[in-house]
Amino acid sequence: MKGFDLTTPGWDRPQLEKETLRVYDICGGCRRCFNLCPSFNTLLDRIDEYESDLTKFEGKDFEQVEKECYYCKLCYNHCPYTPPHQFEIDFPRLMAAWKKHRAEHGGVTWRDKLLIKTDLIGRLGSLTAPVSNRLIQIPWLRKLLESLVGIHRKRQVLPFEKEPFLQWWKRRNPPRGQKAPKRKVALFPSCMVNYQAADIGRATVQVLEKNGVEVVVPDGQRCCGMPSFDLGDTESMLQAAQQNFSVLKPYLDSGFDVVIPAPSCSLMFKREYPYLNPSPEMVRLADHTFDICEYLIRLKKEGGLSLEFPKNPGRVAYQIPCHLRDQNIGFKSKELMDLTGAQVRVIERCSGHDGTWGAKVEFFDLSMKIAQKAVREIQADSTDLIASDCPLSALQLDQARAGQPGPSGQTLHPIQIIRDAYQITS
Repeated sequence: MKGFDLTTPGWDRPQLEKETLRVYDICGGCRRCFNLCPSFNTLLDRIDEYESDLTKFEGKDFEQVEKECYYCKLCYNHCPYTPPHQFEIDFPRLMAAWKKHRAEHGGVTWRDKLLIKTDLIGRLGSLTAPVSNRLIQIPWLRKLLESLVGIHRKRQVLPFEKEPFLQWWKRRNPPRGQKAPKRKVALFPSCMVNYQAADIGRATVQVLEKNGVEVVVPDGQRCCGMPSFDLGDTESMLQAAQQNFSVLKPYLDSGFDVVIPAPSCSLMFKREYPYLNPSPEMVRLADHTFDICEYLIRLKKEGGLSLEFPKNPGRVAYQIPCHLRDQNIGFKSKELMDLTGAQVRVIERCSGHDGTWGAKVEFFDLSMKIAQKAVREIQADSTDLIASDCPLSALQLDQARAGQPGPSGQTLHPIQIIRDAYQITS
């Protein structure tokens, strides 16, 4: 049996172990992903400890490799044996299969189930902001949360927005006197941008409208489903795919593209939705979905992007998030910032936050250790600004840099840097 398919029911534990050992044997012979992430460090250490006798792998070994995987997907791009190769290796989805197996057999805590409810947490946090923001800074309360919930007391959290992006969108006055739009975009802001990083959404709208693009934000959108990978919950991910498609379908039918300023969400739309539901409709949605900087570079190639940037951002250290690297679209954010006259240096290092993984007590220290690789590269040369397309990566870099030499400002999304380079103020 070759190649694990998360959408195929009926895989029992012996079949899963058999397929996993087949993959481990190939990984042990290749080792291209050595030191790529904690999962591979553990896996290869075990293979060496057992002298390549894979029959010695025990349940605890499978579990540790699985739990240390935070679905960054970098190994998929590194692997020379992914489909259509005859070995059909897809390590991230194999780990998701183990997470699904663990969840089905009672191995998931209520904390894990709670943390993936991003829409609910965001809604409640924003409704009670700024009180909720003050509470999460109180040391004794953080200690209590650590003991009761398992969220590390030192994990910094993105503050909740008093005015979420969608509230800003609904109250704002649309620009007047614009010419007929060059293109039309349906914006999927993401739950994180909506509730905790609203300025990224505002900057996205401002830059698009500056370039004559009509922007709509359809009602009824829900979390993209990426957090459900923590539980291998393919059913919830499929429900998210179907609901978001139904919301966006009328706009696709009217010639709109879908633009997303959050790499994990655009990855879901482009890769995971068609995988979970390989229908022509989902493929169509994937084909019309773009990361915001990818979309703007496309606009530039068509001659539709304004290149008048009154402000040069200076020297920018740009950390490209793992889920953007996995989209194989190149360095579109760098290309875009280059147009402003900025000197952009790319940091191809994982930040180590990775959704809820880096917030958990058992993984926080390892998460911060991973982040130091990116921080060292950021500090290697002088820089004026730091950028990352992922709000959680930005948060992680800011926490990891605290008290160290280098720029003191917060890490920005590239679209915020572009907005500021245009000197858009409203």
